[in-house]
Amino acid sequence: MQHEVSLYDFRDGRYSVVSRDETNGDGGNEYTIEYIRRRCTCGKWQMLRFPCSHAIAVCAWRGDQPHNVTNSKFHTTTYQEQYSGHFYTLGHKEEWEEPHWTIQGDPSRVTTHRGRVRSRRIQNEMDVNYQDEP
Repeated sequence: MQHEVSLYDFRDGRYSVVSRDETNGDGGNEYTIEYIRRRCTCGKWQMLRFPCSHAIAVCAWRGDQPHNVTNSKFHTTTYQEQYSGHFYTLGHKEEWEEPHWTIQGDPSRVTTHRGRVRSRRIQNEMDVNYQDEP
């Protein structure tokens, strides 16, 4: 309701949306909505897969529901389907079957260091050895 929508290209579904002016001087920005490709120049629709306020303004202007342009993972039915199944508990550890496999390490990735570990401390004047002094 607070964005001004105008049509660029009906065939490609391209619209221009101008945000309303704010009291603090912000706003009045122009955004391009590619409705069919589900893109907005603000980038929120592509990044979040959820229509931004500019896309919702275009939906209202076209008479469409924002539900139709929202990614299906954000729909309530998807959320309900995720939890509609039955979760099986693991049970007590003593009832678990013994695995018929063992974890095998990759010997090529094992490193062994021989000898004294070298210090990585930065040397200063106390560490300098003079040959004429014990």
